[in-house]
Amino acid sequence: MFYPNADTRYVVIFGNPLKQTLSPLLHNTVFESKKMNNLYYPLEIQSLEDLSKALKTMHVFNVIGANVTMPYKEKVIELLDGLDKSAEQCGAVNTIVTTEKGLIGYNTDGMGFLNSFMEESNVSPEGKTLLLIGAGGAAKAVVFAFLNAGVSKVIVYNNSQTRAMSLVERVEKFFPGKSEWRPLNNKPVPPEGIAEADIIINATKVGMKGEAEGQSLVLPDSFRPGQFVCDVVYNPPETKLLADSKKAGCKTLSGDGMLVYQAAAAFKLWFGVDSDLELMKRTFRNYFGF
Repeated sequence: MFYPNADTRYVVIFGNPLKQTLSPLLHNTVFESKKMNNLYYPLEIQSLEDLSKALKTMHVFNVIGANVTMPYKEKVIELLDGLDKSAEQCGAVNTIVTTEKGLIGYNTDGMGFLNSFMEESNVSPEGKTLLLIGAGGAAKAVVFAFLNAGVSKVIVYNNSQTRAMSLVERVEKFFPGKSEWRPLNNKPVPPEGIAEADIIINATKVGMKGEAEGQSLVLPDSFRPGQFVCDVVYNPPETKLLADSKKAGCKTLSGDGMLVYQAAAAFKLWFGVDSDLELMKRTFRNYFGF
């Protein structure tokens, strides 16, 4: 068993809730394998004010980096000293690095999800229509990664017009004429919307272990064979959305790939060396027993 000492360098994850996060398991497994004197642990933050206080103490307690998850991926930006292009473009941060210039925010979510998609599908997003459910931090990261990879159109379904238009307007700055918002009105995505899409991505927490588990924002009979249906949720590994779409003959992708690939990219930013991607994948599979 590893015991921290005076030379231990720490990495944390800020968010709320954090009971479902597997990031500590993935990173600490790699630390142990590589015999690194590091420890990754979760810090459940109750408010933006508490997050601000925590960030100011990172350098004091030898915390060299952090991950950020719901609901702080966008709100944390105002508390940082600088942004990498990956975070500046999408307006969301999931990784923080402590540097001589202060706390710098990055986003490894989008590229992590895209890398996972490319590995599993062997299909290029170029020329495809993407239907995105949600407009939060994860949605922003994913949509810019896919736009940079060549999708021709993005349809955003979200309950909040303000939040959705914020995403669409940001997309318009970099990719004019390629996105539109459609309201959900607290209902499932209309079947005619699903019919338009080649790629469908749920970027909300609907389906996540807990209160939203077993729910889906797409009706089971809306899918058509050949569509690629993805979920950013990784716990449980197969959400209702993925189970329903698989029965309809769709190809599916769970959020575990995004989790693993974004974690590996964050690891490289913190330590300047590669993580162990295959070990992270095995650790995830072993946790869920498959």
